[in-house]
Amino acid sequence: MTIEQIKLDIDQLEKSLCLNSLHSLDVEVLEQLQEKVKDLKEAFLETSFVGYMIEELEEIRFKLAEITVGIEIRIKEKLHQDITVHIRKLESLYRTA
Repeated sequence: MTIEQIKLDIDQLEKSLCLNSLHSLDVEVLEQLQEKVKDLKEAFLETSFVGYMIEELEEIRFKLAEITVGIEIRIKEKLHQDITVHIRKLESLYRTA
């Protein structure tokens, strides 16, 4: 998978999560998105970074981390579980950006 393909998949994930805010997705769908993010992370780490600027790669890494935590929060909300730890993760991620 190329960096460009990863970027396109990230855009699709972001659109799916945006739709979730409008039309709540089932937990099963969110778990499928979670698996997709894991696959993208693995593909990203296996991709050659030659020819890409550090800022561009960092943006991809940040988006993958942000999407991961966002999905975890949505799943926990659906299951009526505590999301405090995940909110702190998200806050920490934004502070380091």
